[in-house]
Amino acid sequence: MFVSVNKDNINKFTINSYIVIMAKQNGTIWPLSHEEGELNITISNPEDADAFNSDLHGIVIMTDGWTDGPVAAALRGGNNALAALEVIARLGIKEIIIYHNEERISQMEAIFLSTVVPAAHELFEKVRILWRYDPSFTDMIQSVGHDYKMLFVGAPLTASEVIPFYHKIKNVYKGNLAIVRGPVRDIEISESDEIYRWVRERTFDASDFSLAMVLLNYKKKLNVKVDVILPALNEEKTIGKVIETALEVKNSGIIDNVIVIDSHSTDDTIQIAASYDIPVYIHQEIKPEMGRYSGKGEALFKSYFVSDADILAWVDTDIENITPTFFYGLIGPMLFNKDVKFVKGYYARPIRVETYGVELGGGRVTEIMARPWINLYYPHLAGYIQPLAGTVAIYRDLFEKLKIPTNYGVEIAMLIQAVEKCGLWSTCQVNLGEVIHKSKDIVGLSEMSFQILQVLDVMRKDLQDTGVKNNVLRQIFSSQGHFEVSIKKFTNFWREFGGG
Repeated sequence: MFVSVNKDNINKFTINSYIVIMAKQNGTIWPLSHEEGELNITISNPEDADAFNSDLHGIVIMTDGWTDGPVAAALRGGNNALAALEVIARLGIKEIIIYHNEERISQMEAIFLSTVVPAAHELFEKVRILWRYDPSFTDMIQSVGHDYKMLFVGAPLTASEVIPFYHKIKNVYKGNLAIVRGPVRDIEISESDEIYRWVRERTFDASDFSLAMVLLNYKKKLNVKVDVILPALNEEKTIGKVIETALEVKNSGIIDNVIVIDSHSTDDTIQIAASYDIPVYIHQEIKPEMGRYSGKGEALFKSYFVSDADILAWVDTDIENITPTFFYGLIGPMLFNKDVKFVKGYYARPIRVETYGVELGGGRVTEIMARPWINLYYPHLAGYIQPLAGTVAIYRDLFEKLKIPTNYGVEIAMLIQAVEKCGLWSTCQVNLGEVIHKSKDIVGLSEMSFQILQVLDVMRKDLQDTGVKNNVLRQIFSSQGHFEVSIKKFTNFWREFGGG
């Protein structure tokens, strides 16, 4: 038994120029809309594989019924995935969550990017795409399905595969399932959404670079010198552990020098650092003829003059739980890939935001101020999970081409300029794991935000105005090894009162 939903269906009425079809299936109602020119929809019961051949030019849904409640889609890509999105949109759903298990073959991933991503942006007001790395498609559904009353999936290519596919999913998912088959349509396979591609191909995990001997081999082939620079200000409780870990990596040959740049600490930070028999500098005393300023950016700028390394890597000294893998992850991408000139670390802090249920990393200034600004003026940088993170590595010859602000805006300024000078694909980000360190209070965050805005104001003035204003906010999250990309459109209108 199946029900055909089309413009000639007898159970229909009009709402806001849409023809709304109240299609009944097993006593449930599918509130599907239909506009002139849209594809017909056939709804079939499970086990009715013949229905999949009933209308080759329309959409067919094999389902155990519509139900109210949370809805999500689990999609791989292609015509059938596209049809699933069209059905969900015609149900009046404005916000969609899409789960996608990362394809092992890049060409298969390109199909997802070519079909699902652009269609989702067009059909829905808000889209959340969660990239996962489960062993299989059904493992992914088993992991996430319990949160939803109904799941939509794209059908296999042939009718004979549909019923086994249905039962395979129902073995791990107890909600209502809709398997959607669309008409055959030509698909131009491209990866036009550069941000998605960059997030997938230029986001790494520190564990990817955890074999020290492999890193050392690549370092020798590149014939580069690597210095780790540790900026410090009153970090007596943690600097010893950071130095010890850095020296452990130095002993493996991956790091050439460990250098501390202090900013006139008033506690025992300098004495502790000096006890490790490594170079310790006060940044105000380096090149005093160039001026003496306070601020983290000034410390990074002055550190250039006390190192002759090809690669400079800065690591915060307030990290309580640092491990050697932290350094491997930060330096590794530049040793493995000579085209990578700039690396930014990101990490999970033990702070959880229950609204999303994902790790936002405690980046309150990032999510409230920096990320919206980036989306508005530099949307091609929206793939960075923590654009304000202070753990970075850069080639010396690139660093010396940058303008360095002396304040807290140094991290975002370096990121923007590195991409401008070398291109987005010469940069990458690395998950350095969970980091426990000090967090500022609200007054400190306000002061930090003001300094960052000072820098962003200069960056904005340097940006050529194309007249095109972005109305899409992308938020990139990382949770337990999986990615979430959330996209929401915001439209604003300026109204004026008439009269003089």
